[in-house]
Amino acid sequence: LLDVSKMEAGQMTLELSAIDMRVLVNETFMMVETLRGQRVLNLTSPMKMEMIVGDAHLIRRVLQNLIGNALKFTDKEDGIITVGIEIADDNVRVSVEDNGSGILPEYREKVFGKFFQVDKRKKGRTYSTGLGLTFCKLAVEAHGGRIGLESDVGKGCNFWFELPRTGK
Repeated sequence: LLDVSKMEAGQMTLELSAIDMRVLVNETFMMVETLRGQRVLNLTSPMKMEMIVGDAHLIRRVLQNLIGNALKFTDKEDGIITVGIEIADDNVRVSVEDNGSGILPEYREKVFGKFFQVDKRKKGRTYSTGLGLTFCKLAVEAHGGRIGLESDVGKGCNFWFELPRTGK
């Protein structure tokens, strides 16, 4: 909540450095390993990729939120989460695609809003504060990037973000 408030107020200072996005994704895979269960985590990326400039800590947290959500909403038995990295002009595009339940069309514009939750209850508990995707949106935008979502109900989600390769 504090980080979201700082970013909204323009008070979050980015600590820019050179980042190898493939390394960041693999580090994030290790961080979420205990949540993986039987689900498969894949990474697709170009064989040769330049470093980008950004705040590695914030971008890692974006990846952790998106991959964590994919794991949370994807079946434990036959779930597949694929993180893709692509270079397009002056941007790097990172996508986190799953074969989970997907998001209803009426929620797609709301998911990045503060405190919004797609209901996933078990024993009466909600698993989220509703700030993860808000944080992702603000962190990506603080880098001069953009974030979005594509989803087919029953087929899964593809959350993606684009960052300028040279930093903001």
